[in-house]
Amino acid sequence: MDKSQISRVLPASMAPKRVEVIYNDMPTLNDELLIKEKIFRQYANLYYVRLLGLRTSVLNAAQKKWESILKPNTADTVNKILDVKFGVTCCIIGTVYMEMRLKPNILDDVTKEHWAPPSPPRQKYCNDDDEFFLEDESGRIKLIGGILKQENIVTGVIMAVLGKESSEGNFEVFDICFAGLPYQQPMPVITDDKYIALISGMNIGPNSSPALQLQMMTEFLNGELGDSFEQNLASKIALMIVAGNSLQEVKVIEDDKKEKKYGYDSSSYNAQPLFDLDNILNEICSEVLPVDLMPGSNDPVNAFLPQQPIIPSLLPKAYQNSTFRRVTNPYWCEIDGVVFLGTSGQTIDDIAKYVESEDRLKLTEQTLYWRHIAPTTPDTLWCHPFRDYDPFIMKQTPHVYFVGNQKEFATTIIKGPEQQSIRLISLPSFSETGNIVLVNLKNLDCHTMSFSSTL
Repeated sequence: MDKSQISRVLPASMAPKRVEVIYNDMPTLNDELLIKEKIFRQYANLYYVRLLGLRTSVLNAAQKKWESILKPNTADTVNKILDVKFGVTCCIIGTVYMEMRLKPNILDDVTKEHWAPPSPPRQKYCNDDDEFFLEDESGRIKLIGGILKQENIVTGVIMAVLGKESSEGNFEVFDICFAGLPYQQPMPVITDDKYIALISGMNIGPNSSPALQLQMMTEFLNGELGDSFEQNLASKIALMIVAGNSLQEVKVIEDDKKEKKYGYDSSSYNAQPLFDLDNILNEICSEVLPVDLMPGSNDPVNAFLPQQPIIPSLLPKAYQNSTFRRVTNPYWCEIDGVVFLGTSGQTIDDIAKYVESEDRLKLTEQTLYWRHIAPTTPDTLWCHPFRDYDPFIMKQTPHVYFVGNQKEFATTIIKGPEQQSIRLISLPSFSETGNIVLVNLKNLDCHTMSFSSTL
């Protein structure tokens, strides 16, 4: 969309009526993502309940994949790690642990004889000498075999391995099996075009993207920009989902003129970006376009997953609108029967550091087969230490799975063995690309819309 279209705006009275949809916030899934007790404890329980939650699914998938070796409904060839016998082919199921020499370790700094500054962060922490281990309640065993390097595997994944114990006491792996895609509810029949707008990375701040770029997007969503075609398209947008990083990373403003109090220098924050975000969301919501706001790594909420909804007092104008919803990260919703699952990007960003692959869509797809949104929690990605359940286990397959704040736009559709069909989307940063993504509920087709503040 360019400036030549701005002059061809229809009067408000002639603008098409916005489409309506049935919205389901999926309380059964989203309620688990709300932190009810702020008690911090050891993480061992989280790994334990993850293994319990996925073991049966992994076993069923393994029995189906290796049916000529594993007998259904028997434990003859499915062992606890402690019960593995030398030279006997069997299957074991457990939690992956990766021993990675390059992975940051706070204990390394503690044990150093002389203090040294921490090593600078790396883009990749994987290395050729990384070691694979599998753990269950009975113990841990080292995994060996070339097939391990052929798969994208990270700490925290629950998987089954087929193989036998070697003379060195390691487990030689012949094949690997993950839980696979869970059940997916049938895709609804929708006859009319209805779109969901996805955006991430507005990064509003002192050095944010041009104000005109944001204003053009807002006016388009409200049906106030473009000719009859653009206004008609805007009227078919039923919901806007903001996938995190609405604000730039907060920086402290030091004030040397203020007196030193209580042993430290007073500091302040620039609240203007938050006011700007509130005004933008209020302008969109007041035009009867619902907005679901997910937090991201830069936004003023807890840093660990699941990130909780932003508090209402930070966005007082937007909060007054019934069309404004504050949601978690990750986040589930159902719109006219189409199930959406989204994250603000931290999950895939973290996984990408510990595997060789640079294909973010492939890594997103892999989390579906792992049946887990964030397997690297709590090892290298912060999360709440849940005791009784793991809220990141996928209990069903979404129709649309999006990941925000990625380097570029990418999308594909993957098909499952039981007729599952999933639209995967990597959302780019709006501040860097000026792009939003429109997903058609009728057929899951999607495309970008670009907004530029330059001619």
